[in-house]
Amino acid sequence: MKGYLLGPKNLTQNEILLLEEGKKVFDEFLYVPITSLTLDDGKVLFNGKDLSDFDFVLPRIPRTYVYFGYCVLSLLENEVYLPIKPQSLFLSHHKFLTLLATKDITKIPKTFLSNSDDILKKRLKKLEFPIVFKLIYGSLGKGVMFADSEESARSLIDMLKRFQEPIFMEEYIENPGEDLRVVVIGNEIFAMKRIAKAGERRANIAISGKGKKVELNEEEKELALKLAEKLGMKICGLDFIQKDGELYLIEANVNVHFLGITQATKVNIAAKMINFLKEEVKTRKSFLERLMKWLKEIKEIRF
Repeated sequence: MKGYLLGPKNLTQNEILLLEEGKKVFDEFLYVPITSLTLDDGKVLFNGKDLSDFDFVLPRIPRTYVYFGYCVLSLLENEVYLPIKPQSLFLSHHKFLTLLATKDITKIPKTFLSNSDDILKKRLKKLEFPIVFKLIYGSLGKGVMFADSEESARSLIDMLKRFQEPIFMEEYIENPGEDLRVVVIGNEIFAMKRIAKAGERRANIAISGKGKKVELNEEEKELALKLAEKLGMKICGLDFIQKDGELYLIEANVNVHFLGITQATKVNIAAKMINFLKEEVKTRKSFLERLMKWLKEIKEIRF
């Protein structure tokens, strides 16, 4: 069984751990930087090698390559096993699209997206403060800003306008500096509460938040599985904030960062991902073999 991890030019510790675990399990497990790919007449090539000859791909495509990544996965979708659908790149990397795609099955904060700073400034008069501004493609808590007054909100809108991107404004869900990180791997679910350091509203581990293992109830587990399915991802991260006993989805992560939850849960998340891929590929290969056998038998029938 052979496959490859498709990721950024520069590996993070997450990719390194996945490679270490993958090389224990698979006959061949390569690292392929997305910057090194060529699309040639419907084929995806890496150093001249056709990547459709492999059994699976584990995509960890950065947001800066989301359009190119979509093309790559679309070409490979029917050739190899993928744990995500090509459109998952758009739905998860784009924070507003994440909420738009899932609003029918989960609670989400009130959100506003506009290219017009004047419209957003008028909207401010109808909102309660604080409110949240986000860069649409931010991650690891970066690009999240809080405005405690109309004056500070106006200043943030003026600043964000310079990026020449739609401005994303969101209701602030009151919480004690905590959120919930859920990792979905097939039908398995792992969760931790992330607790912000003193004086910080963001609880991301990457900005010094602390993680604590928690157990979800059955309703919460079912919600996580439904969201993963809706977003087309069998491996993903989901971030929630809890209010009045209900979960509000904040964002989804197609390239889930798992170092914090590995430490909090004492579960080898990288190994869990690799073993899930192994079983999925075995199931796919078994199905294809049965299908080919059936087609051969049908072809041999003489009427």
